[in-house]
Amino acid sequence: MQERQADIIEIASLDTFVLGARVSQGPLSSLGVMPVRRACLLRVRDADGAHGWGEIWCNFPPRGAESRAHLVADVIAPVLLGMRFSSWLEVRPSLEAALGRMAIHTGEAGAFAQCIAGIDLAVADLAARRAMMSMTTFLGGGATTAQVYASTPSGGDLRERCAGILDLGHRAIKLKIGYDADADQSAVAACREIVGPQFGLMVDANQAWDCEQAIARINSLARYEIDFVEEPLRADAPLDQWCRLAQAVRVPIAAGENIVGENAFAEVMTARALRVVQPDVAKWGGVSGALAVGRRANVLGLRCCMHFMGSGLGLAASLHVLAAIGGDGAVELDVNENPLRTELGPLDLAVRDGALPVPVGCGFGFDPDAAALRRLSLH
Repeated sequence: MQERQADIIEIASLDTFVLGARVSQGPLSSLGVMPVRRACLLRVRDADGAHGWGEIWCNFPPRGAESRAHLVADVIAPVLLGMRFSSWLEVRPSLEAALGRMAIHTGEAGAFAQCIAGIDLAVADLAARRAMMSMTTFLGGGATTAQVYASTPSGGDLRERCAGILDLGHRAIKLKIGYDADADQSAVAACREIVGPQFGLMVDANQAWDCEQAIARINSLARYEIDFVEEPLRADAPLDQWCRLAQAVRVPIAAGENIVGENAFAEVMTARALRVVQPDVAKWGGVSGALAVGRRANVLGLRCCMHFMGSGLGLAASLHVLAAIGGDGAVELDVNENPLRTELGPLDLAVRDGALPVPVGCGFGFDPDAAALRRLSLH
């Protein structure tokens, strides 16, 4: 057998794991509720037996995890298996080129992007493991902790939830808004009263408003010293509307989970439509995409925060990527019940002074526990 070059990656197998857990109270937003927490994990192996893990975004629809797993098995795996790459960085653009027409033809561009993001994560993990480096080191970073913010407290009394989050060591929180104006104002006012003036407070409208509504709503909330407002407009609103909004309010505008492609991110950043960019490693781009976006944000003097709401695996990846990007960003840390985050594998979730430790070990430093995979599997 001909000896392979050290960096050559030949994909030999691709396995998906569909996971789910019903919870008493899932995240609630103006888009709906997630009563069942889902995850679609992905494991790749190369021809030499090395492996890596990734995660595919699948929060919606309710059976999104099953859908993504079938898309990988039926369409993407036959293209990827047997392909050889001289670098892990070649995998995502190769798949985007090979599958672009199919994504258009099926009208499932988002699902394809999410699956390719999961593969990029897994191949990056594999490459870092082969190099016997942590992902942060592999990407050229050196931080050992990453700032986080408590995301989307749902269910129960909001004041009690906020007080509990404060006690857990958090230093910032993100609330869901986008309901009626009075409800939004009451929630933000209550949270600010409990956490105090020095605590970071962000809000997420989940694309709820048009431009004029957003200007009015954001300006009415500005008195509460909001760190950023996430997705106040539909993600597909024209760029000039995002720019107009950014100029009409003093609260920083954030978005990114529904931006697809480096060019699309570059456009909104260059136009100064956003002051906070939020790539999601499991939704578009994986490690390679989020890293490129974050580094561009640093050059432009913008803040990069990692959007994430999934399993412990994707959270570990997000911590590593932010640690490699550097800057003053933070990772979204869902504070609702989710066994897929807390029981799937070893991950230190004890927040200390608003930060989590970046997982140690090779790659993401996260191997899903075999027993947990079986227990949480929907197959």
